[in-house]
Amino acid sequence: MNFTPPLLGTVRARTLLVQGDQDPLYPLELSVELYRAIPASRLWVVPGGGHGPIFGEQREDFARTALAFLEEPAPAA
Repeated sequence: MNFTPPLLGTVRARTLLVQGDQDPLYPLELSVELYRAIPASRLWVVPGGGHGPIFGEQREDFARTALAFLEEPAPAA
């Protein structure tokens, strides 16, 4: 996949990016670049999280974080 910042800048959906800070497959900087390019996105870096930090022992933290994100008021268009 080759998403460029200009293309990512067209995303209008509310976007929560989730990245484990110990992910062995993808560097954290990749998620930071996505966060910077997608308007009004949010980035949650999961402390001690590996690849797929929404599962396992971090699932409850993910559920709380995702629900809080979804309950935020939508940004003005």
